[in-house]
Amino acid sequence: MMMFYVLLPRVIPFFLSYGECNEIQRQVTGKSRVEISGITNINDFHCLSVNYEGQDIIEESCSQNDDKSSLSGEIVMKSVGFDCHNSTMTKDFAKTIKANEYPEIGIRFIELQRDQSNTDLLFGDVEIALAGKSKTYTVSCLIKDENKQRKYLEGACTFRFSDFDLEPPSKLFGAIRVKDTISVDFHLKLKMV
Repeated sequence: MMMFYVLLPRVIPFFLSYGECNEIQRQVTGKSRVEISGITNINDFHCLSVNYEGQDIIEESCSQNDDKSSLSGEIVMKSVGFDCHNSTMTKDFAKTIKANEYPEIGIRFIELQRDQSNTDLLFGDVEIALAGKSKTYTVSCLIKDENKQRKYLEGACTFRFSDFDLEPPSKLFGAIRVKDTISVDFHLKLKMV
């Protein structure tokens, strides 16, 4: 099965007020979710993370020299922790990402920077670790306030199974085929520690 690691490092000051410079820790709550979506030659599918325990920590820090802040941290999910809303598809997905061999999935955001014209928009690189391989992609994210204690970090990344030397599943002697391109959407709920 595949493993995805969500690692969230360096971002720009969206938690701190102007002139403040300190570190803030936020816990990624169990209400966070990651959805992996794809298309077959017949329909589409969506595999949603389930049973995420919400214990990962995201840290924000800033540089006093240039008033830039960064976000760092990691989210680790179980490879078998995805439900595709169809038992056969869930089983095939787990087999495709080699979940038994690679029990975790991760995503790491690298140098996400605030857009100067829209301070809610962050952009930069994301590293996806899946099935024992890591690849870097460009991504944009939104940071939203729920209140002073809670924030949301949302975004998406598109990649290919073949980027990780994985073959998309097929059924009925190839009559049903999953396309190589898949999308990962993340909705991370962060609360102050």
